[in-house]
Amino acid sequence: MSDQEATEILSQQNSLSSLVEKILAENQKLKTEFQELTEQEALLRQIAENVKEVFFVISALTDEILYISPTYEQVWGRSCQSLYEDPQSWLLAIHPEDSLKAIATIETQFRTGDDFEEEYRIIRPDKSICWVRVRAFPVRDLMNKVNRFVGIAEDITDRKKTEVALKESEEQFRLTFEMSLIGIVISNLKGKFKQVNQAFCDILGYTKAELSELSFAEISHPEDWKIHRQAKDRLIKGQASDFQIEQRFIAKDARVVDTLLKVVVVCDLDGNPLQFNNEIVDITQRKYMEKQLLHDALHDTLTGLPNRALFIDRLQQQLKKSQSQKHYLFAVLFLDVDRFKVVNDSVGHLVGDKLLIEIARRLEKSIAPTDTVARLGGDEFTILLENIAGKSEAILVAESIYQTLTFPFIVEGYELFTTASIGIALSDQGYDKPEDILRDADLTMYRAKEQGKARYEIFDNSLRDRALQRLELETNLRKALERQEFEVYYQPITSLQLGVLSGFEALARWKHPTKGYIQPADFIPICEETGLIIPLGNWLLKEACQATRDWQLKYPEHPAIKISVNLSAQQFRTPQLITEVENALTETGLAGKFLKLEITESVLINNLETVTEIILELRKQQIQFSIDDFGTGYSSLSYLHTFPVDTIKIDRSFISQMQGDGENSAIVRAIVTLAHMLNMDVIAEGIETTAQLAQLKLLQCEYGQGFFFSKPLSREQAEALIASSPQW
Repeated sequence: MSDQEATEILSQQNSLSSLVEKILAENQKLKTEFQELTEQEALLRQIAENVKEVFFVISALTDEILYISPTYEQVWGRSCQSLYEDPQSWLLAIHPEDSLKAIATIETQFRTGDDFEEEYRIIRPDKSICWVRVRAFPVRDLMNKVNRFVGIAEDITDRKKTEVALKESEEQFRLTFEMSLIGIVISNLKGKFKQVNQAFCDILGYTKAELSELSFAEISHPEDWKIHRQAKDRLIKGQASDFQIEQRFIAKDARVVDTLLKVVVVCDLDGNPLQFNNEIVDITQRKYMEKQLLHDALHDTLTGLPNRALFIDRLQQQLKKSQSQKHYLFAVLFLDVDRFKVVNDSVGHLVGDKLLIEIARRLEKSIAPTDTVARLGGDEFTILLENIAGKSEAILVAESIYQTLTFPFIVEGYELFTTASIGIALSDQGYDKPEDILRDADLTMYRAKEQGKARYEIFDNSLRDRALQRLELETNLRKALERQEFEVYYQPITSLQLGVLSGFEALARWKHPTKGYIQPADFIPICEETGLIIPLGNWLLKEACQATRDWQLKYPEHPAIKISVNLSAQQFRTPQLITEVENALTETGLAGKFLKLEITESVLINNLETVTEIILELRKQQIQFSIDDFGTGYSSLSYLHTFPVDTIKIDRSFISQMQGDGENSAIVRAIVTLAHMLNMDVIAEGIETTAQLAQLKLLQCEYGQGFFFSKPLSREQAEALIASSPQW
């Protein structure tokens, strides 16, 4: 081997050695890179398994799933193993409506090797829907070829729901804005209209185009705009976030529209005001109704006059003036229409109401514009005379009222006449409450009625004392029945022809525990007014029937005693009257023929039909009836024959004045004669002298009672009288 050949071989060995070193070095580099890549993949796997997104690796050559993170099971609801076994299950889970687009995108991007992103729905095994967003990125090898795709699948179901809700909310807002029945306006910070709905246009009568050229300042009522502007300034300054006020707007046709305005300020992310959202509710009708309700609450619905509440309020103002101004004087007139019930009963309530309206108009004309006339109810009116000079001025007004009421009222074709009783109370009595002076005027009005009606009276303190005494008496009366303070006294009734005792009239007597016996004239009218007469009358009836039956059993040799009991108008108004009478007879054992019930002419006349029905029903048990105090009420001689009664009692006022052939004697003779013609017998009340007895015997009057025979007796005294069998 030549040196040259040796040299060439050595050179080749060196080159080969150098090449081997390069290959070894490159191999080491590749090993290092592979190790780093393996470590990176392991790190990525670790990260993928701990994030909420689904991390995946897909082969670009075979579509094989190389890796899928465990989150897949939560999002897709399927196991990772099932995906490794069937890579197509990934695509098959896509919602049918989204699958074509999703698959086309994936296949295209896999072919081109580009990034891709897609959103679609998947159907879980439990049929629930899940929205996902899939993003994939190509991974290239050393030859710059795409060999795999690495991607992330994110569950965006909540975001989609939010987007849908937001879209629905926006649509709902749009619909609400346009379809709302209340006005909605979006305005800038200067009040210029940016957007208005149809309801706001309807409220004011403008079109949307017309309002787009206007602002709140231009349509607001001048008196309200200042408050509106100041409230919005507070919103701009951050002193509040909203406000609500009542505001008037001027409509296109110049109408004033009452509204309820609510304003909310809308700010940007930095808290700077951007615009105002305004809600406007038309409350014009409500405001009208409020005014009407307020008017109705303070005025009488029939006459339109102020009612008690408004009158008391004005009276209170006058009291304050009189308390602050030493010589200030005012007066209250309390007026009650006389015999108004007769109008209602005769021509009806409709005519009566119209009469009250006419009276109200005349009263208004009788006073000064500064004074007040009010209706308290029924036929009661009150008048407030302000700042008067003295008592004489109040009297002049009262006389003026009498004068204006003297002219007839023409109502529904009827010519009606009326008068009034008036009580006058002046403010110089040191009143503190308006109710007190009104009370005193009322008391005085009743005093005027007691004095004969159609007159006025002026209050004095004695009236208040009488009222207090009456109140005390009424209070004691209510307890008297419970405490058994009442007694029955018996007024003997004598047969004038035979001169023997025929029976008794039962009378109620009240023995007060401290004041002794109270006169019937003092407590019977109160019982009538308060309704206490009903339980008192029922008690009296039962007690009298029991006593009469006891006497009949104890003195069988005596002609059977009869008992007369008075019935009040109040008792006839109760549907239980017949039952009460029947029970009294049943419980005591007294036969009906020994009971006579006494009623007054006024009870008959005021309700003739009803009273007659009751009388006829009770007469079935042989109960008798008599007219008490005949001749003092309606002088009903002309229609006496229509009354189903057995006896007439001539009032004591006629008997006490019988003198020979005088006028009263003629009246008594006429009553007795007429009664006998109608097959009725007669009882004369109040016989006190032998002369009266003689005259009544000559007139063939059957029965009599009075002090000539006996004063009213207690039960024990009455029994003693029966036992003595007196002769007169």
